Amino acid sequence: MSIAAEIPAPAPRPKRRKALWLVALAATAALGGLTYAFTGVEDTVGKGFQERPMACSEAMYAMGWVLPDHASDQQCTELSGGLAGHTQSGTFRMSRADVRPWLASLSGERNQPDGVGSDSVVERKEGLALGILRPSGSLQADEVRVNVRWDSEDTAVVTFETFDY
Repeated sequence: MSIAAEIPAPAPRPKRRKALWLVALAATAALGGLTYAFTGVEDTVGKGFQERPMACSEAMYAMGWVLPDHASDQQCTELSGGLAGHTQSGTFRMSRADVRPWLASLSGERNQPDGVGSDSVVERKEGLALGILRPSGSLQADEVRVNVRWDSEDTAVVTFETFDY
């Protein structure tokens, strides 16, 4: 009798090694997905919103408005992307005497809170406020809020912000 005949053939191995490889592969994919979710989404959000300075005359034009003559200290920005849609905001100084006529010239559906005059301008001790719904320009804004703060007897600081709901 030969020795080979006396040693029984090894029993077939269960497919344990193949199963382990599949588990390892699935775990790697899951961990990779989670890693991407936490780092990739953060990266996407960071790149999704883009803020850039813009000329205030360009912002006014996009709303169908005209920047007041002799506006100074202009600082306007545009925020686009992500859930914000496309919004603009800014601030500038102008002649206090010209504020109310300029506000009256702004086109769009006026938000008329209770107790305001026919021009929808809200008068406050520190200045004026106006809300415009859907300005007539190319900017698809749902609302623009304009606030005016008296800076001195001669000047006013105008701040505006658009909202895209």
